[in-house]
Amino acid sequence: MSLRITKPAFNVREKINELEGIVSYDRMPQGSVIQVVQGRLTNQTESSAGVNVDVDIGLYAYISPRYRTSKILVTLDSLPIRMRGASTSVHFLLQRRIGSEQQSGQANSYTWLNHVATAEYSGVMTPADTYNFEYYPGLNYLDSPGTTELVGYRIIGNKNSGSGGVAYNHNAGGGRGAHNYATLTLMEIKQ
Repeated sequence: MSLRITKPAFNVREKINELEGIVSYDRMPQGSVIQVVQGRLTNQTESSAGVNVDVDIGLYAYISPRYRTSKILVTLDSLPIRMRGASTSVHFLLQRRIGSEQQSGQANSYTWLNHVATAEYSGVMTPADTYNFEYYPGLNYLDSPGTTELVGYRIIGNKNSGSGGVAYNHNAGGGRGAHNYATLTLMEIKQ
């Protein structure tokens, strides 16, 4: 004896409309974006810090994951970096900290830990090229913080070599008709 079970056809859009367009987070499938937050840097940071000195450029973003198992996709869009001297090289770090800090964007007693280091951006310049050597690095990183506490991310600059200064988020002031800004975007992805 065989048993045949059939289900009536249904329209997904109608079902979502019945729910008034709201689907609970618990019912969302794996891979769904639960929330998106963004930090934005609109100022240029000029640094004359020495070699191997971390420079806080002021780009932060904070997220409180809804689930401990969620992944956080961290995306840095183009961050204009300009070297102000010959043979100067830099890299930047993505730092993370977990804790219940207020979202002030200011460093405090919570510990920031280096999480990802980028490749080195460098070049040998002649005196005529001193103000024309610029990079636009970005970053994509999938993190697993394993918590529902507030998680902070920030970008740190660090000079590897050279005596020239470094301008992070270069041209933010509007020179040449541009108003640059850099964003650090955090997306919680359900697992």
